[in-house]
Amino acid sequence: MEGGSSSSKKPNTASINIENNSIVFEMDSHKITHNNHILHKLEEDGPTTPDEKAKELLTKIAETKFLYALKLLFENPLNQFSPRVLRDSLIELSDPTPFDYYEKQSEVVLELHLRTYVAVLEQICFSPMRLSKELRDRVYNSLAMFSEIHRKIAQVMQEGINNNFRSNFNQFNQRNDDINDRNIIKIKRRNYNIDFLLIHLRDTLHSLRDDETWYQEILRRTKDLLKVALNITPGILSNVAPIPNDNCSILNMLTQLRQGLSFKYPVASYYVDWRIMLIIHNNLFRWMENKKNIISKKFGERILIEYLWGYSEIEWNNIADKSMLDSQTKFDEVSNKLVKILRNSGSFINDLAGNEPLTLPNTLWFGVLDLAQNLVLKSTQPVIYGLCYYLAIESLNRAPNSFIQYKAIEILLQLQTMNHETFSMIDLDFDQYIQKLETDASEKFQSLLSFTKEKCHIDFNLLNDEIENGKGKGKGIDQNRKEKIIISFDILNVIADEMACPISNEPEEQLCILKCQHVLSLNNLNKLRQKTCPKCRELIEENNIKHLSQNAIYKNLYSYLLDGGYILPSTELEDLNQNTYE
Repeated sequence: MEGGSSSSKKPNTASINIENNSIVFEMDSHKITHNNHILHKLEEDGPTTPDEKAKELLTKIAETKFLYALKLLFENPLNQFSPRVLRDSLIELSDPTPFDYYEKQSEVVLELHLRTYVAVLEQICFSPMRLSKELRDRVYNSLAMFSEIHRKIAQVMQEGINNNFRSNFNQFNQRNDDINDRNIIKIKRRNYNIDFLLIHLRDTLHSLRDDETWYQEILRRTKDLLKVALNITPGILSNVAPIPNDNCSILNMLTQLRQGLSFKYPVASYYVDWRIMLIIHNNLFRWMENKKNIISKKFGERILIEYLWGYSEIEWNNIADKSMLDSQTKFDEVSNKLVKILRNSGSFINDLAGNEPLTLPNTLWFGVLDLAQNLVLKSTQPVIYGLCYYLAIESLNRAPNSFIQYKAIEILLQLQTMNHETFSMIDLDFDQYIQKLETDASEKFQSLLSFTKEKCHIDFNLLNDEIENGKGKGKGIDQNRKEKIIISFDILNVIADEMACPISNEPEEQLCILKCQHVLSLNNLNKLRQKTCPKCRELIEENNIKHLSQNAIYKNLYSYLLDGGYILPSTELEDLNQNTYE
């Protein structure tokens, strides 16, 4: 895959300023998704607090536009809710009774419902409250019903929504259900987002037990270590070793955070690292949106995308010696088994018998891609779109099963929908990928691609239609985005520009943002004879340097950058830089 660029020009670093939001589009990063017309109307008509808005929206979630607004309300990390409102919202969203019929949009609406459910539970995770065992069991047992609804929707969609009298559609016939389960898995027409959300809900509820201590410990450790890594609060910790600025290894950080943790109950293998990533995600967005301007939105998004690449690299290394789609058979077996387990879940006590909860292979990888897709929707930075494009392409090329294929496809289709001109090569990327596959795998992927396109089309149109209908003559998400992203850009060139150091004029593994807001690579900073900014000559203060690691991105995009002429051979670079430093 070509990666959207064959240019060999060097990055233009003259105006690089990581902390300056005006370098990208004029609008704020959350204006599209968080300036929801329904939320604004609630403020204008009376309810202004998050609690009041949530109470109002909960009474109307049968309509998709209100459910979507509720999701956005709970996903904003700066919104604080009372324990009572969180409890009531959790109970309301754990009720599966609205899904007692099937239509073309049922699958999309179920996913939106579960994402709102997840958003409420995440608010509870970061709030000073505890759920009683009775409430946890009640909520937990609803997952079995949602899993069954998911299976039935997939079955109905498979048979055709207009075919009401299929002889083998018998909800009381377990044998036919099992056959249909296998058929659905075989042809891969399944919304894997829903499987992932159900797994996440199950394992998060497990982690919130009254007598479990590891969760609060990992919450504290991650937040503190992240502050040290970013030099947000120098010296905040005395018992945590600072992360070396020249090698901010995600793997080293995870090892350090996991050290000494005690688990009273079995924890799914992926979940601790996934929870750490969610804590990082939550804190970064809190700091980006905070009125104190702890970090800029641009800087925060760049930090987050590096973590997403770092996590992905760990997953890629785990399958490095395996052939393409090597684990598909194993995935199908586990998926079929997990569906049955989720549909028959009992109480916490009955569900856990000393064994690790079963989960789908590569669940962490899928979650990382889900966060990347969410970042695409929130960001207005072309560099973020470019990095998410390459993350999806690299994941697709390495995908060991249809689970990861599906998520990579979704990100690519999202990017193409936002800016077809810039991402027109994605169709060619799919064609090239199909050519690499064996006949059977190729046919299954084409079926998966077709299904995902249909699903995304319904998804995008449903949300845009709801917003447009709510605004009358207003514009939907996609129209507003196109006003800001209509200009095509060279993907690799944008990435190289944003990763480059003004001195070396090429991408670097780590950038330092000085107090004066000028940017310098860590390598070149260490070579300065006088600790003054090469641009403005202001004195460089160690405590006022913010570090932007690009290690994982640099390593995995190195071949693209080298082939495009954005990285010079080391000998040429030494000649260029030998008289640069003062």
